Amino acid sequence: MKLDNESVARRYGKALFEVALDKGDRAILVSELNEIKKALHQEPELLVFLTSVQISDQAKRDLLTEITKNTSELTTNLLNMLYDYGRIVNLEGVIEEFNRLNDEFDKTVRVSVTTAVELDEDQKQRLASSFANVVDANKVIIEPTIDESIIGGVVLEANNTIYDGSVKAKIERIKRLLLK
Repeated sequence: MKLDNESVARRYGKALFEVALDKGDRAILVSELNEIKKALHQEPELLVFLTSVQISDQAKRDLLTEITKNTSELTTNLLNMLYDYGRIVNLEGVIEEFNRLNDEFDKTVRVSVTTAVELDEDQKQRLASSFANVVDANKVIIEPTIDESIIGGVVLEANNTIYDGSVKAKIERIKRLLLK
């Protein structure tokens, strides 16, 4: 039975998280994996190289060795195992699943915040603190986005839940009420 990418990412991410938890290497692994994820975004050709049938296995292994020369044993083993099992294309998904489990363990919530204007640091801090109370989190990481079409207010999206306090949404609710 062939597994879909999401299942592969879930399984490997969970196994990686459990091993990191047992070994006490979570902080190191978070840092290394996020650096690798950043590299994947900056150099999308990296995965193309590692999955190309036209590139020799030795060249791919040499690249993996270069990538992992300053990483922990766990990160090195992960990349080599994903490559050996033909799952290197799932690397980013595995990293995301690991990060999700790590955030859940630390009671950290990542929230996408959409506003009509840019928030200053004090506003971000107050928003993060208030939202942490709402969702019972120890830490809230804000990922800001600006969308002038919401007119004002704020739209928060975290864990597949949207908290829409925008002026645009309020206007839409009033319109619906008037049309009834």
